[in-house]
Amino acid sequence: MSATSLVNSQITNPVLRPKVIRPDHWTPLIVASGFDSQKAHANLFMLAAQPGHPLTPKTSEEIRQYKLLTRRNKQIADMDMVECQVAQLARSLVYIDSLQGAKAAPQEDVPKIKLFWEDNQWIKKVQAAGLYWPQWVEHDKLDMKRGNMILNSELRKVLPIASA
Repeated sequence: MSATSLVNSQITNPVLRPKVIRPDHWTPLIVASGFDSQKAHANLFMLAAQPGHPLTPKTSEEIRQYKLLTRRNKQIADMDMVECQVAQLARSLVYIDSLQGAKAAPQEDVPKIKLFWEDNQWIKKVQAAGLYWPQWVEHDKLDMKRGNMILNSELRKVLPIASA
């Protein structure tokens, strides 16, 4: 079953379905590096994959207003999903930070997670949402060629992952 048919079966209202984007048009927004284990990486991925807010169905008036928008304005309205996901990533890192604080572990043992951003404006969006980044999170610029080939030398090295 293709991804498109899965989305079509889950979201029956065609207005609420996300637009289909060709895989070769995808560009990375953020790349996370520096996890000490595969389990830590999987935990953060699962936490950040949760929706940033409860999904509520749109009212018929909201759907009608969305249909009347021009293509460009629809794209601007759809960008809100990215902001929610970035805010959810920050919430997930704060949650992990609070769990590490509950263990009373010294901060020297906490591995530094480095977030490589395509556009640094998203870092400021977290502060605008009233959230913060934990102290052990570092930010850097994501260098890309042609929009999808990563040039950062730190990300091109294959490092062994410590066993969990």
